[in-house]
Amino acid sequence: MQRINKKLIVLFSLFIISSSVVHAQIEDYYSEAPGFSLGTTIGLSDLWGDIGTASPLDHYMNANYRKNPKIMGGLLFRYTFVPAFSLRFGVNYGKLYASDNFNEDAAKKATSLEEDAAQRYYRNLNVRTNIWEGNIMFEFTPFRMNTETNRSRRRMQPYVTGGIAVFHYNPQGLYVNRATRREQWVDLIDLHTEGVGLSTSGATNTPLPNLWQMAIPMGLGVRWDLNHKVSLGVEYIYRKTMTDLLDDVSDKYVNPQLFTASLSPEKAAIAADIYDKSWVLIPNYQHNVGDLRGNSANKDGYSTFSITFIYRLSSKWDQWW
Repeated sequence: MQRINKKLIVLFSLFIISSSVVHAQIEDYYSEAPGFSLGTTIGLSDLWGDIGTASPLDHYMNANYRKNPKIMGGLLFRYTFVPAFSLRFGVNYGKLYASDNFNEDAAKKATSLEEDAAQRYYRNLNVRTNIWEGNIMFEFTPFRMNTETNRSRRRMQPYVTGGIAVFHYNPQGLYVNRATRREQWVDLIDLHTEGVGLSTSGATNTPLPNLWQMAIPMGLGVRWDLNHKVSLGVEYIYRKTMTDLLDDVSDKYVNPQLFTASLSPEKAAIAADIYDKSWVLIPNYQHNVGDLRGNSANKDGYSTFSITFIYRLSSKWDQWW
Protein backbone atom coordinates (compact mmCIF):
# COMPACT_ATOMS: atom_id res chain seq x y z
CA MET A 1 0.00 0.00 0.00
CA GLN A 2 2.85 2.35 0.89
CA ARG A 3 4.54 1.47 -2.44
CA ILE A 4 1.36 2.37 -4.32
CA ASN A 5 1.10 5.68 -2.41
CA LYS A 6 4.75 6.44 -3.20
CA LYS A 7 4.16 5.72 -6.90
CA LEU A 8 1.07 7.93 -6.89
CA ILE A 9 3.02 10.71 -5.20
CA VAL A 10 5.84 10.39 -7.77
CA LEU A 11 3.37 10.33 -10.70
CA PHE A 12 1.48 13.30 -9.31
CA SER A 13 4.74 15.21 -8.82
CA LEU A 14 5.80 14.42 -12.39
CA PHE A 15 2.40 15.58 -13.64
CA ILE A 16 2.71 18.89 -11.76
CA ILE A 17 6.26 19.42 -13.04
CA SER A 18 5.34 18.57 -16.64
CA SER A 19 2.26 20.82 -16.46
CA SER A 20 4.41 23.65 -15.16
CA VAL A 21 6.91 23.17 -17.99
CA VAL A 22 4.16 23.15 -20.62
CA HIS A 23 2.55 26.21 -19.05
CA ALA A 24 5.90 27.99 -19.01
CA GLN A 25 6.45 27.12 -22.67
CA ILE A 26 3.02 28.52 -23.58
CA GLU A 27 3.66 31.66 -21.56
CA ASP A 28 6.97 32.16 -23.39
CA TYR A 29 5.32 31.77 -26.78
CA TYR A 30 4.51 35.29 -27.95
CA SER A 31 3.67 34.69 -31.60
CA GLU A 32 0.18 36.25 -31.87
CA ALA A 33 -2.57 33.71 -32.41
CA PRO A 34 -5.64 34.26 -34.60
CA GLY A 35 -8.39 36.27 -32.96
CA PHE A 36 -10.05 39.63 -32.42
CA SER A 37 -8.63 42.64 -30.58
CA LEU A 38 -9.52 46.23 -29.76
CA GLY A 39 -7.11 49.14 -29.65
CA THR A 40 -6.61 52.85 -29.25
CA THR A 41 -4.15 55.29 -30.79
CA ILE A 42 -3.17 58.83 -29.81
CA GLY A 43 -0.33 61.06 -30.86
CA LEU A 44 0.96 64.04 -32.81
CA SER A 45 -0.64 64.95 -36.14
CA ASP A 46 0.95 67.00 -38.92
CA LEU A 47 -0.18 68.55 -42.19
CA TRP A 48 2.12 68.25 -45.21
CA GLY A 49 1.08 70.69 -47.91
CA ASP A 50 2.17 73.95 -49.50
CA ILE A 51 2.00 75.93 -46.26
CA GLY A 52 4.88 75.45 -43.85
CA THR A 53 8.48 74.41 -44.30
CA ALA A 54 10.16 72.74 -47.25
CA SER A 55 11.70 69.88 -45.22
CA PRO A 56 10.39 67.64 -42.40
CA LEU A 57 13.47 68.44 -40.28
CA ASP A 58 12.75 72.19 -40.41
CA HIS A 59 9.10 71.41 -39.68
CA TYR A 60 9.80 69.60 -36.41
CA MET A 61 12.81 71.60 -35.22
CA ASN A 62 11.46 75.16 -35.39
CA ALA A 63 10.23 76.81 -32.19
CA ASN A 64 6.92 78.02 -33.64
CA TYR A 65 5.86 74.44 -34.43
CA ARG A 66 6.65 73.25 -30.91
CA LYS A 67 4.46 76.00 -29.46
CA ASN A 68 1.34 74.67 -31.19
CA PRO A 69 1.36 70.87 -31.65
CA LYS A 70 -1.84 69.09 -32.74
CA ILE A 71 -3.22 65.72 -31.65
CA MET A 72 -5.12 62.92 -33.37
CA GLY A 73 -6.48 59.76 -31.79
CA GLY A 74 -9.03 57.04 -32.29
CA LEU A 75 -10.18 53.45 -31.96
CA LEU A 76 -9.30 50.40 -34.01
CA PHE A 77 -10.69 46.89 -34.35
CA ARG A 78 -8.30 44.12 -35.48
CA TYR A 79 -8.51 40.55 -36.62
CA THR A 80 -5.35 38.46 -36.82
CA PHE A 81 -5.52 35.72 -39.45
CA VAL A 82 -2.07 34.25 -38.81
CA PRO A 83 0.80 35.65 -36.69
CA ALA A 84 2.19 37.68 -39.60
CA PHE A 85 -1.05 39.15 -41.04
CA SER A 86 -3.83 41.25 -39.47
CA LEU A 87 -6.65 43.38 -40.81
CA ARG A 88 -7.73 46.47 -38.91
CA PHE A 89 -10.57 48.98 -39.11
CA GLY A 90 -9.97 52.40 -37.57
CA VAL A 91 -11.86 55.60 -36.79
CA ASN A 92 -9.83 58.73 -35.92
CA TYR A 93 -10.44 62.35 -35.05
CA GLY A 94 -7.94 65.14 -34.70
CA LYS A 95 -6.67 68.51 -35.85
CA LEU A 96 -4.10 69.63 -38.39
CA TYR A 97 -2.22 72.92 -38.46
CA ALA A 98 0.47 74.47 -40.62
CA SER A 99 1.88 77.98 -40.82
CA ASP A 100 4.43 79.84 -42.86
CA ASN A 101 5.79 81.29 -39.62
CA PHE A 102 7.47 77.91 -39.11
CA ASN A 103 10.11 79.47 -41.41
CA GLU A 104 10.69 82.55 -39.25
CA ASP A 105 14.12 81.59 -37.87
CA ALA A 106 15.44 80.51 -41.29
CA ALA A 107 13.97 83.59 -43.00
CA LYS A 108 15.75 85.94 -40.61
CA LYS A 109 19.06 84.30 -41.56
CA ALA A 110 18.33 84.52 -45.30
CA THR A 111 20.49 86.87 -47.36
CA SER A 112 17.82 87.39 -50.03
CA LEU A 113 14.05 87.43 -50.33
CA GLU A 114 14.49 84.92 -53.14
CA GLU A 115 15.50 82.16 -50.71
CA ASP A 116 12.82 79.53 -50.15
CA ALA A 117 12.46 80.05 -46.40
CA ALA A 118 12.08 83.82 -46.88
CA GLN A 119 9.49 83.42 -49.63
CA ARG A 120 7.47 81.06 -47.47
CA TYR A 121 7.71 83.21 -44.36
CA TYR A 122 6.67 86.45 -46.08
CA ARG A 123 3.84 84.66 -47.90
CA ASN A 124 2.45 84.54 -44.35
CA LEU A 125 -0.29 81.97 -44.84
CA ASN A 126 -1.62 79.52 -42.23
CA VAL A 127 -4.31 76.87 -42.04
CA ARG A 128 -6.07 74.66 -39.55
CA THR A 129 -8.67 71.95 -40.00
CA ASN A 130 -10.48 69.25 -38.08
CA ILE A 131 -10.10 65.74 -39.51
CA TRP A 132 -12.56 62.84 -39.29
CA GLU A 133 -11.11 59.65 -40.71
CA GLY A 134 -12.17 56.06 -41.29
CA ASN A 135 -9.65 53.52 -42.58
CA ILE A 136 -9.09 49.88 -43.46
CA MET A 137 -5.49 48.66 -43.26
CA PHE A 138 -3.46 45.47 -43.36
CA GLU A 139 -0.64 44.82 -40.92
CA PHE A 140 2.32 42.67 -41.88
CA THR A 141 4.76 41.46 -39.19
CA PRO A 142 7.67 40.03 -41.22
CA PHE A 143 9.54 38.19 -38.46
CA ARG A 144 6.46 36.13 -37.66
CA MET A 145 6.19 34.62 -41.12
CA ASN A 146 7.99 31.55 -39.76
CA THR A 147 6.67 30.75 -36.28
CA GLU A 148 9.38 28.13 -35.69
CA THR A 149 12.13 30.75 -35.31
CA ASN A 150 13.14 32.33 -32.02
CA ARG A 151 12.82 35.75 -33.63
CA SER A 152 9.10 35.19 -34.18
CA ARG A 153 8.58 34.55 -30.46
CA ARG A 154 10.12 37.79 -29.24
CA ARG A 155 7.84 40.26 -27.55
CA MET A 156 9.03 43.23 -29.60
CA GLN A 157 8.04 43.07 -33.27
CA PRO A 158 8.28 45.63 -36.10
CA TYR A 159 5.47 45.79 -38.65
CA VAL A 160 4.39 47.64 -41.77
CA THR A 161 0.85 48.76 -42.50
CA GLY A 162 -1.10 50.22 -45.41
CA GLY A 163 -4.58 50.48 -46.84
CA ILE A 164 -7.21 53.03 -47.79
CA ALA A 165 -8.96 55.84 -45.88
CA VAL A 166 -11.80 58.32 -46.21
CA PHE A 167 -11.58 61.66 -44.39
CA HIS A 168 -13.51 64.90 -43.95
CA TYR A 169 -11.81 68.27 -43.66
CA ASN A 170 -12.73 71.98 -43.74
CA PRO A 171 -9.70 74.30 -43.90
CA GLN A 172 -9.74 77.62 -42.06
CA GLY A 173 -7.36 80.55 -42.32
CA LEU A 174 -6.55 83.35 -39.90
CA TYR A 175 -8.18 86.47 -41.35
CA VAL A 176 -6.62 89.84 -40.45
CA ASN A 177 -8.82 92.85 -41.08
CA ARG A 178 -6.76 95.55 -42.84
CA ALA A 179 -8.57 98.40 -41.11
CA THR A 180 -8.84 97.15 -37.53
CA ARG A 181 -6.14 94.43 -37.49
CA ARG A 182 -8.62 92.19 -35.69
CA GLU A 183 -8.03 88.46 -36.24
CA GLN A 184 -10.51 85.61 -36.66
CA TRP A 185 -10.53 82.13 -38.20
CA VAL A 186 -12.72 81.82 -41.29
CA ASP A 187 -13.66 78.96 -43.63
CA LEU A 188 -11.48 79.11 -46.75
CA ILE A 189 -13.23 76.94 -49.33
CA ASP A 190 -16.24 79.29 -49.56
CA LEU A 191 -13.86 82.22 -50.20
CA HIS A 192 -12.45 80.63 -53.39
CA THR A 193 -8.95 81.89 -52.54
CA GLU A 194 -7.42 79.75 -55.30
CA GLY A 195 -9.98 81.02 -57.80
CA VAL A 196 -11.61 77.61 -58.03
CA GLY A 197 -15.29 78.01 -58.92
CA LEU A 198 -14.98 81.66 -59.97
CA SER A 199 -15.15 83.43 -63.32
CA THR A 200 -15.24 87.06 -64.45
CA SER A 201 -18.86 86.57 -65.51
CA GLY A 202 -19.90 85.59 -62.03
CA ALA A 203 -20.76 82.02 -63.05
CA THR A 204 -18.90 79.03 -61.66
CA ASN A 205 -16.60 77.32 -64.14
CA THR A 206 -15.20 74.54 -61.94
CA PRO A 207 -16.80 72.91 -58.90
CA LEU A 208 -15.54 73.53 -55.39
CA PRO A 209 -13.54 70.64 -53.92
CA ASN A 210 -15.43 67.93 -52.09
CA LEU A 211 -14.73 68.09 -48.35
CA TRP A 212 -14.87 64.26 -48.25
CA GLN A 213 -11.70 62.86 -49.78
CA MET A 214 -9.80 59.58 -50.21
CA ALA A 215 -6.31 58.91 -48.87
CA ILE A 216 -3.77 56.12 -48.93
CA PRO A 217 -2.31 55.49 -45.44
CA MET A 218 1.05 53.73 -45.13
CA GLY A 219 3.33 53.39 -42.17
CA LEU A 220 5.74 51.58 -39.87
CA GLY A 221 5.41 50.51 -36.27
CA VAL A 222 6.91 48.56 -33.39
CA ARG A 223 4.77 46.64 -30.91
CA TRP A 224 5.69 45.12 -27.53
CA ASP A 225 3.66 42.18 -26.15
CA LEU A 226 3.30 42.77 -22.41
CA ASN A 227 1.50 39.43 -22.19
CA HIS A 228 -0.84 37.38 -24.39
CA LYS A 229 -3.63 39.91 -23.95
CA VAL A 230 -2.02 43.35 -23.96
CA SER A 231 0.41 45.09 -26.33
CA LEU A 232 1.86 48.59 -26.46
CA GLY A 233 3.54 50.18 -29.44
CA VAL A 234 4.45 53.22 -31.47
CA GLU A 235 3.69 53.82 -35.13
CA TYR A 236 4.12 56.46 -37.81
CA ILE A 237 1.46 56.62 -40.53
CA TYR A 238 1.52 58.99 -43.51
CA ARG A 239 -1.63 59.59 -45.56
CA LYS A 240 -1.23 60.54 -49.21
CA THR A 241 -4.43 62.38 -50.15
CA MET A 242 -6.12 62.82 -53.51
CA THR A 243 -6.40 66.62 -53.13
CA ASP A 244 -4.02 69.58 -53.25
CA LEU A 245 -6.41 71.81 -51.33
CA LEU A 246 -6.08 70.30 -47.87
CA ASP A 247 -4.40 73.57 -46.89
CA ASP A 248 -6.32 75.61 -49.53
CA VAL A 249 -3.07 76.50 -51.33
CA SER A 250 -2.26 74.98 -54.69
CA ASP A 251 -1.34 77.10 -57.69
CA LYS A 252 -1.03 80.84 -58.48
CA TYR A 253 -2.25 84.18 -57.16
CA VAL A 254 -5.47 85.08 -58.96
CA ASN A 255 -6.79 88.50 -59.86
CA PRO A 256 -8.62 89.84 -56.75
CA GLN A 257 -11.25 91.32 -59.07
CA LEU A 258 -12.59 87.77 -59.37
CA PHE A 259 -13.71 87.97 -55.74
CA THR A 260 -15.56 91.26 -56.35
CA ALA A 261 -17.26 89.90 -59.47
CA SER A 262 -18.42 86.59 -58.01
CA LEU A 263 -18.81 86.92 -54.24
CA SER A 264 -20.88 89.00 -51.88
CA PRO A 265 -19.22 92.29 -50.84
CA GLU A 266 -18.46 90.91 -47.36
CA LYS A 267 -16.89 87.68 -48.65
CA ALA A 268 -15.03 89.51 -51.42
CA ALA A 269 -13.39 91.83 -48.89
CA ILE A 270 -12.33 88.93 -46.67
CA ALA A 271 -11.04 86.91 -49.64
CA ALA A 272 -8.96 89.84 -50.93
CA ASP A 273 -7.33 90.26 -47.52
CA ILE A 274 -6.68 86.60 -46.77
CA TYR A 275 -5.57 85.07 -50.08
CA ASP A 276 -2.38 87.17 -50.01
CA LYS A 277 -1.31 88.14 -46.49
CA SER A 278 2.22 89.35 -47.27
CA TRP A 279 1.00 92.88 -46.52
CA VAL A 280 0.81 91.98 -42.80
CA LEU A 281 4.62 91.59 -42.66
CA ILE A 282 5.59 93.93 -45.53
CA PRO A 283 3.27 96.97 -45.54
CA ASN A 284 1.51 97.67 -48.86
CA TYR A 285 3.14 94.66 -50.54
CA GLN A 286 1.08 92.43 -52.83
CA HIS A 287 2.02 89.60 -55.19
CA ASN A 288 1.42 89.98 -58.91
CA VAL A 289 -1.35 88.03 -60.62
CA GLY A 290 0.17 84.76 -61.81
CA ASP A 291 2.93 84.59 -59.17
CA LEU A 292 3.30 81.15 -57.64
CA ARG A 293 1.25 80.69 -54.48
CA GLY A 294 1.87 76.93 -54.16
CA ASN A 295 2.90 73.82 -56.07
CA SER A 296 -0.01 72.20 -57.88
CA ALA A 297 2.13 69.23 -58.98
CA ASN A 298 2.14 67.66 -55.49
CA LYS A 299 -0.89 66.41 -53.59
CA ASP A 300 -1.15 67.20 -49.89
CA GLY A 301 -0.85 64.72 -47.06
CA TYR A 302 -1.03 64.36 -43.30
CA SER A 303 0.56 62.07 -40.76
CA THR A 304 0.40 60.80 -37.20
CA PHE A 305 3.09 59.64 -34.80
CA SER A 306 1.14 57.68 -32.22
CA ILE A 307 1.24 55.44 -29.18
CA THR A 308 -0.91 52.34 -29.64
CA PHE A 309 -2.63 50.09 -27.08
CA ILE A 310 -4.00 46.68 -28.12
CA TYR A 311 -6.18 44.35 -26.02
CA ARG A 312 -6.91 40.89 -27.43
CA LEU A 313 -10.52 39.84 -26.96
CA SER A 314 -10.03 36.24 -28.07
CA SER A 315 -7.33 33.99 -29.38
CA LYS A 316 -7.07 30.43 -30.69
CA TRP A 317 -3.95 28.69 -29.45
CA ASP A 318 -4.63 25.81 -31.81
CA GLN A 319 -1.69 26.52 -34.11
CA TRP A 320 -3.34 25.25 -37.27
CA TRP A 321 -1.01 27.26 -39.49
